[in-house]
Amino acid sequence: MDKIVSLQKISVSYIVKTTSDGLIYLKASHVIYVKKPNSIEGAKVLGKPLIINADHIGFLSFNLEGNVTFFMASGFEISLKIFYEEAEEAFQCAKAQIEKVIR
Repeated sequence: MDKIVSLQKISVSYIVKTTSDGLIYLKASHVIYVKKPNSIEGAKVLGKPLIINADHIGFLSFNLEGNVTFFMASGFEISLKIFYEEAEEAFQCAKAQIEKVIR
């Protein structure tokens, strides 16, 4: 008897979540860009969740385009399609090493 194997697209059931290791997971479709100012090209997020270590975040604010943005200690900017309050809650939970699904 033949077995039929179906491959299903794995969907991420969250948009923003934090871990007890101080990490923030962001769904790729909610990342506008990852770039370093004054560089020619930004980094690509290829459908996988973007993982950010909260210890490497310098601060959270809005960029010049008005997008919610994590400004990293390394100089990178990670702009997101989420509300400021969600990003702030994720940042605080990750810093406190609390595991939580924000949205």
